[in-house]
Amino acid sequence: MQLSNIVQNSMEINSVFTPRNSEVNLKMYVPRLGLERDLLRSVFGSMHSLLFGESGNGKSWLYKKVFNQNGIKFAVANCANASRLGSITEEICNALIPSGTPQKVGHSENKEAAVKAIVAEGKISNQSQYVVTKADPLFESFRKFRSDVGSAQAVLVLDNLESILGNASLMNELADIIILLDDSKYSAFKIKLLIVGVPNGTLEFFATTKSMESVSNRIEELPKVTGMTIPEVTTLITMGFKLLKISLNGQEAAVAKHTHYLTMGVPQRVHEYCEKLAYAISDQSIGYSEEILAVADQAWLRVGLRQAYTVLEAHLNSKRTSIARKNQVIFAISTVKVHQFDAGQIANLLREKFPSKTTDSNMGIGAILGDLTSGAAPLLTKNKKANSYRVVDPRYTMCIRAALFINPVTKVVEKKFFTT
Repeated sequence: MQLSNIVQNSMEINSVFTPRNSEVNLKMYVPRLGLERDLLRSVFGSMHSLLFGESGNGKSWLYKKVFNQNGIKFAVANCANASRLGSITEEICNALIPSGTPQKVGHSENKEAAVKAIVAEGKISNQSQYVVTKADPLFESFRKFRSDVGSAQAVLVLDNLESILGNASLMNELADIIILLDDSKYSAFKIKLLIVGVPNGTLEFFATTKSMESVSNRIEELPKVTGMTIPEVTTLITMGFKLLKISLNGQEAAVAKHTHYLTMGVPQRVHEYCEKLAYAISDQSIGYSEEILAVADQAWLRVGLRQAYTVLEAHLNSKRTSIARKNQVIFAISTVKVHQFDAGQIANLLREKFPSKTTDSNMGIGAILGDLTSGAAPLLTKNKKANSYRVVDPRYTMCIRAALFINPVTKVVEKKFFTT
């Protein structure tokens, strides 16, 4: 393929599958009607809104699409920048007042007095600066925002909340701002807050603040933004490859099932995988075949999950054994359908997937799970109160699914030999 054709092909694929595009790609947007409805109702309700979900699940696309489609004016303040600046207020001002806009910092008063008794027809000018009436930058930024958007519904988005969760000072400042917006001086602007972040649990966010109850009573926690369902992934794949005029030979459902399993339906990861699959098909003169999925798997793993692959390799059995129990446990973990699990659940999965190799009652699963929580880069984290475990990062689960498989002959868990 000539270089010019490669460039054109890359531009076309990158315009359809856009895993890191901050702007909503409407031609590839898969409606999520329940989430869209709940967000819209919350914004028009009496409380501020909290939108949460794991990174890559489409929170930003969701609120941008809903707001733009319904004429809601919004501005985005980034909590990561607030952390850098050491001030949420300053970041809000930066978001609501364009750089270079003159800002009011105070006011002065001029007085004139005719002093005819001293100087005939003379005047004295007396100017006084009143520091006590210094302008409030938060108030001024809200006033400017409302002036700019007119009578439209207005929302200030505070994105990347997780960036300030460990900062007690900034969390206290955010709590004060949330409470302050109920004051008549600020509420007159009718500006709602949409707080967006990765973790859930409103009370946990403000547990370190002095106003936990007051804050939680002013925030509505929306349903978690999760990964897409298999039908939603099927819709995305069908739309994308149709736009690219790349035929999947009627195997859209099978490709979607494979893609959903690897990516757990995380929209960003689905776009990444489809991008690699589109390249893999384009490189083949014969078009799509099932074997091309393995090529896409390797390309996706190498580019998007390199760090996760390194962590996985460090935890696998170093020597090949007939059972390789640790590898079995790691493989089983990737098939768990709940967020947290315990040794008993893993034992049941081992008996289901490796019936000929799990005849003993004591399989040492507890010790293996404990070992997977150790090291410089643990695969798991333990909830000591519930005696349960969870995978540290969803990318680790995706990596296990892409890299490990059960040999159909030996029934041993093996690693695909990817070049990373």
